[in-house]
Amino acid sequence: MTDLEICKRIAEIEGETIEHIYKYVLFISRTEDVYNPLTDKAMCFDLMVKYKVSVFHEYDYAAVVCCDSGEAVGGVTLTESPNKAICLAIIEAHKE
Repeated sequence: MTDLEICKRIAEIEGETIEHIYKYVLFISRTEDVYNPLTDKAMCFDLMVKYKVSVFHEYDYAAVVCCDSGEAVGGVTLTESPNKAICLAIIEAHKE
């Protein structure tokens, strides 16, 4: 998944209306700012709290898991970016 696809899917999960996509930049209707939880630490943190995302480390392995009522519903192995791993876990948990 490209970074733009990840941002687009997170916006869809959040119920945001995508206003415009310009090259690699996503804009939503409620704000004129760029919508990118991969680079916006505050936005990603808010998503992590909202979707109860946890990071588990064991030896050289790290997993990011999205929880619902204490049960894991989706997870991924930590990638090169913690924000990306958090977003991917949320996407995994909301697969249709």
